[in-house]
Amino acid sequence: LTSTAWAFVPAAKILRPEIGIISHPCRAQQVQPSSRIFLASNTGDSSIDNDNTPDVGNIAKYLVATSLQFGILAGALKLIDKLVFLPKPVVGLLFAFLSLRSRIASVLDNSRPNREAQDGKATPSDVKRPSWTPPGIAFPFIWLTITGLRAVSSAMIYGQTERLCSAPLLSMILHLCIGDTWNTITNTEKRLGVSAIGCVVVWISVWNAIIRYYKVIPLAGKILAPSGVWISIATVLTYSIWRINTPVQPLWPVKGDGKSASFKWSNLGQLQPTSI
Repeated sequence: LTSTAWAFVPAAKILRPEIGIISHPCRAQQVQPSSRIFLASNTGDSSIDNDNTPDVGNIAKYLVATSLQFGILAGALKLIDKLVFLPKPVVGLLFAFLSLRSRIASVLDNSRPNREAQDGKATPSDVKRPSWTPPGIAFPFIWLTITGLRAVSSAMIYGQTERLCSAPLLSMILHLCIGDTWNTITNTEKRLGVSAIGCVVVWISVWNAIIRYYKVIPLAGKILAPSGVWISIATVLTYSIWRINTPVQPLWPVKGDGKSASFKWSNLGQLQPTSI
């Protein structure tokens, strides 16, 4: 799920509700009574910021980047519809490409995990994983299989609707865009908590696509359904990884946590050639 090493500042180890004491290797500090546990991440200096204020700017960045990517891809499909009628096999190849490289239209760094740098493991060695985590080598095969299922089912939908810019196929495009933003959160920003929430959004988007495909052609929905099953498993895995890695990170981006990926127009057109 991730590609580089992480470092964390130790969070609260002792919390007494009546006085709120947070212990630290260098100092103990009395804070105001509070019902929540403050979490902190290492930003490269020795100071600790216990402010868990949500970073509204980063939340807006995720929404804008996803919407912009969706708009670019949807516009491209609409343009193709106006110019030419594609054979079904070509549409299958198109959606296979988008399944692997939809991030070509993203302004964020959507790099996938580099399995080679992680010694073939699903996550970096310093990230705790549940015992049932699939081996890293399984992920490329799983995603290549899902790519094939997306291609076949999307070609079937196109054969029925005769339009690329149709509601079912656009639901797939939206799913891919949300997944790309989730990859930025997980692999570039290393935000475990935000990743856990984001994976739920990815899960909702894939089942939305499956249902829409099923309504047009039931068989197409059934062909796409295994991708929903896998993402259901991935959602539980992402949540489990978030919970077992301490200190537990917040479920939202935090101001000053030093993990924000840049919004860059130069990311458009880049394929980020890392492993799946």
